[in-house]
Amino acid sequence: MEYNTTRNHLNMREYGRHVQKMVDHLLTIEDKEKRQQQAQVVVELMAILNPQLKTVEDKRHKLWDHLFVISDFKLDVDSLFPILQKEKYEEKP
Repeated sequence: MEYNTTRNHLNMREYGRHVQKMVDHLLTIEDKEKRQQQAQVVVELMAILNPQLKTVEDKRHKLWDHLFVISDFKLDVDSLFPILQKEKYEEKP
């Protein structure tokens, strides 16, 4: 039996472990074009799983930021928006 205490840490709990596993798989894809395509699919899935973002004006930008946070800023894909930097994300207000 596998307990949550023995599993990897979730960077964003609201998307769940399945999205975390998908993003971890994205990190293993070597072909950049295929990785980009799969990243867009994961962002679409995140939009479905997080419906409260439909009211946010820049929801696509926020979803791409969440994707980079989930990947611990290791994902190498092209985004339509400026890529969130780890230092900026961890900065205290």
